[in-house]
Amino acid sequence: MHGDLETDHDVLVTLHRFTLATAEQLHQLHGGTALIKQTQKRLTRLHADGLADFVTLPQAGRAKAWHLTAQGAAVAATFPEARRPTAQVLDGEQLAVRHGREHLLDVGRIHSAFVAEARARGEDCGPLDLLPAPELPAGGGVYRPAAELAYTAGTGEERHRLRAFVERHRPGVGAEETAAQLAACARVWEQAGEDGAGRAWERRWRSFPRLLVVLIGTAAAGVRGAVADLRLAAEENPAVAEMLTAVPVGAARIEDLVQRGPSAPVWHPLDGRSGRPCGWTEL
Repeated sequence: MHGDLETDHDVLVTLHRFTLATAEQLHQLHGGTALIKQTQKRLTRLHADGLADFVTLPQAGRAKAWHLTAQGAAVAATFPEARRPTAQVLDGEQLAVRHGREHLLDVGRIHSAFVAEARARGEDCGPLDLLPAPELPAGGGVYRPAAELAYTAGTGEERHRLRAFVERHRPGVGAEETAAQLAACARVWEQAGEDGAGRAWERRWRSFPRLLVVLIGTAAAGVRGAVADLRLAAEENPAVAEMLTAVPVGAARIEDLVQRGPSAPVWHPLDGRSGRPCGWTEL
């Protein structure tokens, strides 16, 4: 999947997992050194073969968001890479109803930013290293972040695996929803292991994933207020406040993340410490 030009197989697998993606996003994930028109030609051919279709987005430029047809989904489902490693499998229609078109495309933009940076730094984060809407047990309930990210940092013998939960936050619109997501994440973090020994998550990960809150629709001047509101929401819930003393958590505008990269100082820590913005690995 990392050659100079994606294959039909790669694009079908990605669309199966992510539901919607623009040609630009697919090119960022799979295009290599080829021109974007090669990706557009491939999508046109998949459309002609009845495997992919598109919706026209209302934004300026009338970009297309691509998705699989029923036939394309049936073909992609036969590929081992397309199988989601979760107990519950949601099809594209269910995900679209739950999250909406804008949500799905934003998750793709976030993932593309991590993939682009990994390639530039000689690290590893591939097209399938982000799992949209996983379902994790959370103290009798479930926690469904927008996505779970896996990233291999470093090079040579110094490589190490990093993980993060990604949340999408719209200040002033989804404050209560984001607070509920933070609380659900805290339940995953504090859930006891079998027979009360340790934490349940320790059987799954060496260290608990970072929590990255991506601000959507926030002007640069509004970041400070949005971060302050998120900190208030964290302080209001004792379990969340306790989690933040042990788990790296930060917030960043999606525009800053995409334009400057995840390792740029665009992340504002949510644990209340008075530090400057930092890269996501420095939270």
